[in-house]
Amino acid sequence: MDDELPSKAMGKNAKRMREKLLREAAEADRPENRTHPKECLLPPEFIQKIRAAGLFIDDFPFFVSTHVATPSGYPVILPAEIGGNHGCDIEGYYIDADGKDAKSFMPSVIVWGDGSQWHTVVQQYAPGPGPGDFRHTHASLDEAYADLMSYFFDHSNLNFQAMVNASRVES
Repeated sequence: MDDELPSKAMGKNAKRMREKLLREAAEADRPENRTHPKECLLPPEFIQKIRAAGLFIDDFPFFVSTHVATPSGYPVILPAEIGGNHGCDIEGYYIDADGKDAKSFMPSVIVWGDGSQWHTVVQQYAPGPGPGDFRHTHASLDEAYADLMSYFFDHSNLNFQAMVNASRVES
């Protein structure tokens, strides 16, 4: 009975959207979408290097291998307690390695590879790009790492500055 209440209260469009989202979730959970090409996985050494800098990253990609924008992508997050850059009016939460809620004051950067190049992406605006959004392509993981360090820790980073300046104008 309780399950029926939300759908009765929903309008026709909301109900159709909910059904579409449920279908898409079921589609994304297919076994072939949980398989990631080896050349798209980040090496354990790179993941450890990111963690040694104080950033959060999972051992396995968050995004499915068929994701349109960031296939087999890994979110990299700057925990609030680490310091570094601080986006104005940004407060995000994630589940840390211990399974606890943790806070961040910066957008996450998605790192993903296509077999020949590595990409770092921030997409806060839809359809985007908006101020501070970027899609950088790198020939090596060392370049991707330098991009992450600059974005999270260098106050003069152009993408960080664009995000901060835009939030000042919006305020």
